[in-house]
Amino acid sequence: MFGSPIDSSDVRDVPGTPASGVRCVYRRIRHHQMRHACAVVVAAVVLVGCSRDGRTLAPALPEQTESVAIIPTDTTVSLQPSESFTVTGPWIEGAEMDLAFTCYGRKVSPPVQISGQPAGTVTLALVLHDVATPDQLLWALANVAGGTVALGEGATPPDVVIATNSEGNTGYSPPCPSSGERRQYLLTVFALDKALDVASVTSAGGVIDAESLLSAVEMSTFDLAESTFYVQAP
Repeated sequence: MFGSPIDSSDVRDVPGTPASGVRCVYRRIRHHQMRHACAVVVAAVVLVGCSRDGRTLAPALPEQTESVAIIPTDTTVSLQPSESFTVTGPWIEGAEMDLAFTCYGRKVSPPVQISGQPAGTVTLALVLHDVATPDQLLWALANVAGGTVALGEGATPPDVVIATNSEGNTGYSPPCPSSGERRQYLLTVFALDKALDVASVTSAGGVIDAESLLSAVEMSTFDLAESTFYVQAP
């Protein structure tokens, strides 16, 4: 995401496929939030296909059967968090979050403080996910008014766009590690130069699609702030 460079750690085999088969190139929103752009990798077989202009492609030669990941060429600039733009919550950076905001407590969203918003911020977006499993989206909302300095505990700002989380519900899904497990989470606040078009991120069923929301956020983000915390399950 945001044109971050892709290294070998971003390319991994799709479960259930051979190493020389289909792979996905995972691109990240910063270091942790991975979304994917799939790339077809040539398997160790002779393939015959058609090019876009209708011409038949020549069969692959024996020396042309190694796996090659097709990586987008627009991945050259990485958006780094600003030092002055910060987000904090009911935790010390990199330490434990109060269990009140998890499935073991009141299950409400934590209070969040935002400071140092860059000039030109029209709206903000917030995304919370599990670091070890980036596809586990716990909280995603956008169109928070620029200049907002805090979100109260369990509060939803007016006129925001709230996406469906990985549990299939709209709003906040409290972190819920298994008993005795300790997991890390990342909260990211994005500064956008526009308000998102609600219709463009709404599915046919009338819900806010998380994938569409994240795509729209990345297209309009020009700065970001992030904070990590852990949850130690009892």
